[in-house]
Amino acid sequence: MEALNENTFSHRKFVSLGILFTLVILVATAILIQVFEAIENDFFIHFFTVIHIFNGLAFTILAVLHAKINWKVIMAYFQSKDLSISKEAVCAFWFMAAAILSGILFVFTFLV
Repeated sequence: MEALNENTFSHRKFVSLGILFTLVILVATAILIQVFEAIENDFFIHFFTVIHIFNGLAFTILAVLHAKINWKVIMAYFQSKDLSISKEAVCAFWFMAAAILSGILFVFTFLV
């Protein structure tokens, strides 16, 4: 059995770590945008908004690559052994739907 070459570039590791790093930057810049909005500093609002937008684009590209690399595994998550939709997929869907509904209710309750 051959030893793996430690110098080879792993696309899977690159994409996974890239998603992690961009997620950290997205969360940090979202918080910083809110802080600088509160103190009304337009330069830093624009600065962190641009960083946030470009990191969001990078996150989206990396997420698509992640889905492409892991497509078979992702499809396995959606199906249980009897070819029905898994409980985890249903729970993840309802969690996402609740988050979207909460955002909509927040906007119409406090901002309109």
